[in-house]
Amino acid sequence: MLQALIVDDEPSHVHGLVKHIPWTKLGYTTPLTAESGEEAIPILEAGRIDVLITDVSMPGMNGIELAAEAKLIHPDIQILVISGYNEFEFAQEAIEVGAKGYVLKPLKLSEIERKLTAFRQTIESITQINEQTVKLKEIVSDSQGMLKDTFIFDILEEEPMEEEALRSWCQLLNLPNRPTEGIQLITAVLDNYSDSAAGNAQSKLMLGSALLQSASVALQDFGNLLVSKVRPDQVVVILVNPPIDKRSSIDKQMKFVQEYMHNSNGVSVTVGISRPGFDWRELNQIFREVNFTIADARQSGSGQLVYVGSTEQKAFEDFRMHENMLPQLLMLAESDDPVLLVDKVEQSFKDLERRGHTLAYIQSLSISLLGELSRKVWQDTEEINFLNKRAWHRLLDCKTTDMMKDIVIDYIRSAVMLVRKERTLQQHHLISRIVSYMEDQLSNSMTVKQLADRFHLSAGHLSVLFKKETGLTISDFVKNLRMKKAKEMLQDPSIKIYEVAERVGFQTPAYFTYQFKKNEGCTPQEYRDRFYV
Repeated sequence: MLQALIVDDEPSHVHGLVKHIPWTKLGYTTPLTAESGEEAIPILEAGRIDVLITDVSMPGMNGIELAAEAKLIHPDIQILVISGYNEFEFAQEAIEVGAKGYVLKPLKLSEIERKLTAFRQTIESITQINEQTVKLKEIVSDSQGMLKDTFIFDILEEEPMEEEALRSWCQLLNLPNRPTEGIQLITAVLDNYSDSAAGNAQSKLMLGSALLQSASVALQDFGNLLVSKVRPDQVVVILVNPPIDKRSSIDKQMKFVQEYMHNSNGVSVTVGISRPGFDWRELNQIFREVNFTIADARQSGSGQLVYVGSTEQKAFEDFRMHENMLPQLLMLAESDDPVLLVDKVEQSFKDLERRGHTLAYIQSLSISLLGELSRKVWQDTEEINFLNKRAWHRLLDCKTTDMMKDIVIDYIRSAVMLVRKERTLQQHHLISRIVSYMEDQLSNSMTVKQLADRFHLSAGHLSVLFKKETGLTISDFVKNLRMKKAKEMLQDPSIKIYEVAERVGFQTPAYFTYQFKKNEGCTPQEYRDRFYV
């Protein structure tokens, strides 16, 4: 049976719903009740609540606020909002906080029953999905092979695995948290895979499987190992605490794999053997070092067996720094936080110097950075181009890394000032156009999404820009516009109050009166009377 909670500050309404709805027939137990949002929160926190029925207008916490809190406590809760105001604004707010139903007073019991039935069906569907997910987890837990494959894919990801997740995996697969004798990674890659077996999909699948099986057999005496096909043409083997007396024979065993694949399948295989690692979270770095070394070796021929030593590790780190540093700096530049960007530039120059890069290498990287910032981030304006050329000429005359760093940072700070000045000016003009349009369209209801579409912005970006420029949200700004215009028109006795409501964008005079009194402390008629007493 499902549990509902009814919240309304009028006890008679609560009693009527409890008494006249056939709860048991609809699949619900007797509902819990509360007379305020503040009273309802502890009930929501105390146990499972499937459905919340709340009045929108209550003292203190209103129904919209309560619905938002309920969603935080029970994400799957179904919410029905009741209102005495037939206004789109309330319905829209209810939907935005996650309500799935909206009904008006006076209530029709048949409509409430239909909503409760629909809620029950939705909850049953969610429950079924959750149950199926649990069953799937049980099936996966029974498959060690699938678990090992998943672990290898996760541990080789670009981002290191979280410590807690790593401990869970090690416990699940009976692996040591800290391999005392180290971890070694071997990868075997089919050469010219795209041309293998004349492109026949089944033959390619068989080649990948043969490579997997041959690597597993060749290294089966090396103790605890994990083997997986990470790509159709690539197999990875992770040796966990490999016996010291067997490590020297790894290359011999992998040469056996190469010979087997050549003799039995007519294909060549390139093999990469990593340096030792002593932490699981090193493996993503080690894996990339091996792949980089294999790619480099393949330029001079197929079917090789290569080791990753200190020289190969250094070559990969230099490559990665060049490939990763520029995108990282560009992302920081696009985030419009010059402090973070300058800090990252300073750190990058320290890293370059610490790694012993030549002055010419650092100079080349600095010029590349200036060019990328100018083109991709700051749009090659005339002022930016001038700064870029001046910095470029100064870099050519530099004799130290510190001088280059200072020139790059000076360029960044100057460019950011120029870009922000131009952007602020553009935003000011844009918001001015939007405000003028809103004033012209005051009698029409318009959502933020429609307004954003008209001016070719995302709704989120428009909201941020508008608040930054005016100090108000779009909703509050429109409300102020409406009130200001309404007060001007109310001073003209020839304009009837219902006409004022219509011209400033309210759908009904009643809601106009409600909002006017809420904002101004008096009704429109009382406000008008002040001028003609």
